[in-house]
Amino acid sequence: MLIAHLASAEGFDETQVSTHAQVATAYYVIGLVAIALAVAGVFMFDAGLSRRGNVLHTLVQKLAAATVGGLAMAFIGFAIWDIQFTQAFGSASPIKDALQSWWLFGDNINAYSQQLDHEVVPDAEAFQAFYAIFIIFGAFFAALLAGAVIERVKTGALVAVSAVFAGLVIPIGAYLVYGPVGPLSNAGTHDFGGAFFYILLGTWALVLVWRAKPRPGTFSSDPASAPAPHNLTFVVLGMLLFVAGLCGYVLLNGFLVEGAGFFGIALNESGMGVVLTNLMMTIMAGGVGGMIAWKITGNVYFFLVSPIAGWVASSASMDVVNPWQSGFIALFAPFVVVGGYHLMKKAKLDDIKIVPITLGPAIYGALATGVFANGVKQGGYIGLEGKYAFQHASIGVGQQAIGVVAFIALGLLSALVVVVLVEKVFGLRDPRIDSGLDGELDRSVIGWSGYGDATPAASGAVRGD
Repeated sequence: MLIAHLASAEGFDETQVSTHAQVATAYYVIGLVAIALAVAGVFMFDAGLSRRGNVLHTLVQKLAAATVGGLAMAFIGFAIWDIQFTQAFGSASPIKDALQSWWLFGDNINAYSQQLDHEVVPDAEAFQAFYAIFIIFGAFFAALLAGAVIERVKTGALVAVSAVFAGLVIPIGAYLVYGPVGPLSNAGTHDFGGAFFYILLGTWALVLVWRAKPRPGTFSSDPASAPAPHNLTFVVLGMLLFVAGLCGYVLLNGFLVEGAGFFGIALNESGMGVVLTNLMMTIMAGGVGGMIAWKITGNVYFFLVSPIAGWVASSASMDVVNPWQSGFIALFAPFVVVGGYHLMKKAKLDDIKIVPITLGPAIYGALATGVFANGVKQGGYIGLEGKYAFQHASIGVGQQAIGVVAFIALGLLSALVVVVLVEKVFGLRDPRIDSGLDGELDRSVIGWSGYGDATPAASGAVRGD
């Protein structure tokens, strides 16, 4: 009775709330929870890498960066990504139409899906849920970026950098390559799970680390004076949470087409079972590569981060390669991390995590995609013709290389402008770092102790003094 009453109501579109539409939305809900798990893993990872007296400071900074980054993404980030679709579908004003529909105060965000005409806004419920995914995606990358400069920067400066990175640069990257009709993906550049976003992350982290300078003692000839992780157990647990999140997140990067199956984000033919198997092969093979890297270098850290390195390297190709190929790519990712780690140390750049784990493996994986998936069809959209015809483009090494160069340029140029500007306006490095307080940031900056030390500062904060 209720259904019949609603169906007869003016402005009600029952197609928008069909069983297929609701299943797709539930699919995104699972993904949202999964990314939240990965974010929790990132927080725990950095908590372990911090010194005991800086754990709460590190977590507070990451939380500030993540919340501002997510809000910045919500403002116009999703709308920037959607420009590719308004262009492909022939809008006379593609930027205006995308912004009007999908920014924070847009028409399509501020209406219930059943109130929107499915002929004008198809799959509105799923798109609204995907908007929420973009918000937590922005928070995720902002939290990762914050991890490159733990224990040394001002929170305000970090928040300003994170807002631009998550709210503007990541969406521009998404417009270019994440989707079937972006300028690069429509030409054949392929990215399934975010390798090109990790290139942006790695370049921004590189510039941020350079401008923030090393923590005191990092490159001292006396190993005892160097800042050391206080709890590697947290690093392992953080890695496991991150991997658990990947298991729910990975299938978000595609389309469930009713009656046709699962397609990758570039509308290339794929399959959910193969993608999940590829993910498992990536994690296991990456771990094996990490054990070999540990044996060769004597540093267990390369084993601890190897599943994540394997994911970064295989993320571009997971929907277009066979399981053995996905595992093969992941197997060598830890060795790329070793190379990046030593290059960072040689250049006296203080970051053992974000730049080594993301930049090199992402570039390697993006190029490997062109080798193993050469000739796979993608791009365009179902029902369109001409330069946006369905699957008119092909993956190849050359097009992958164009994407890599474009994203390195986008990342470095934007980071240089923003980070240097923020440094000039707000100051980047916290002066307390060079005043002997670099290992006591919980008490000196936050006023609380992460481990509940009975200090005057901590006690006063608890009492509300």
